[in-house]
Amino acid sequence: MGEMNHKKIKDTTVNKKKKRVLKKRFYIIIPMILMVFTVIITGSVFSVFYHYYGMLDTREGELLDAEEMSANMTEFQEDEGEEFASDAEVISEEELAVLEQEMATGIEEIKNAEKTEADITNILLIGVDSRKNSFTGRSDAMILVSLNKDTKTVLMTSFLRDMYVSIPDYGNNRLNAAYAFGGTTLLSETISLNFGIDVDKCVVVNFYLVMDVVNALGGVDVTISADEIRVMNEYIESHNNLLGNPKGTDVIPQSAAGVNHLNGSQALAYSRVRYVGTDFARTGRQREIISLCLDKMKTMSLGELNTLMETVLPKVRTDLTETDCAELLLTAVSLGDYTIDNMTIPMDGTWSSANINGMSVLRVDFKANSEAWHQKQSEVD
Repeated sequence: MGEMNHKKIKDTTVNKKKKRVLKKRFYIIIPMILMVFTVIITGSVFSVFYHYYGMLDTREGELLDAEEMSANMTEFQEDEGEEFASDAEVISEEELAVLEQEMATGIEEIKNAEKTEADITNILLIGVDSRKNSFTGRSDAMILVSLNKDTKTVLMTSFLRDMYVSIPDYGNNRLNAAYAFGGTTLLSETISLNFGIDVDKCVVVNFYLVMDVVNALGGVDVTISADEIRVMNEYIESHNNLLGNPKGTDVIPQSAAGVNHLNGSQALAYSRVRYVGTDFARTGRQREIISLCLDKMKTMSLGELNTLMETVLPKVRTDLTETDCAELLLTAVSLGDYTIDNMTIPMDGTWSSANINGMSVLRVDFKANSEAWHQKQSEVD
């Protein structure tokens, strides 16, 4: 009996030792498994990130090469003078001299003004309206996306293309001419000079990318007027000519005014309309198409999003680095904590229409717009 008890105690001791060893191994194995899963997941995330980043047309510094810059200037010269002012005030030579002196004074004041020191990243999104499916032409859409980590805000600022500005080394002209003269570098310098806003990075797309995106999303529903349809059809025929489509393809009957389901070419034509309402209305149409596309993207499956990314990303040119994109991705994760706001430059009450050398332009109070932008960046929600 004593021997049996002794053996039982011995077996119990051995079992306890085995359990302690297994328990130790268990505590070692679990972290190892978690580590392996972490490595696999992290590796997958990085693999996906580099996969998509590798699709972008990335460049350092100026985003246009010498050949494109030359084509840019040629295209600008061919188009110059095709748009004339209608009822805008014609500026005399004497008035123009006064205006340009006022511009020079305002620019000097902006240069000497104190800027709010904040952790802001300014990324300029540029939409090029070219007759060719390329990155040459004029920057007809310019939206500055400003991520302010101090105030937890994302401010989207639309710059109207027709503002009469001072372009370094090229005199005074419309803002969209800066891109035609010197690409993203000169456009960024022009915005900095006239508004005291520094551009950190640029992203350039051709308006024809809108066609691909809208078509990939299956079209968008937009309410359009008969007047808009009339102008849209002119653009649609231009698209047909560029794309090699038969004349009349995608043309919309004027009797179809109201809600229409637009395909890529039609949506692009709608976003280009600038002869119905002001240029402010045109930028509103552009933002409407963007918003409709974003809403449709929210309902897409991962597979559909992947197909869309593989269609879009190769047609996007940028100087954003891998590090820049990684930081933006991390910021995007916490965008729920950010307030999203928007503004248009020039603001109401800070501009007037004018006819300068046959061009329909906006004469702008640069100081007022600069101060308003910087004030908005310092506001905490």
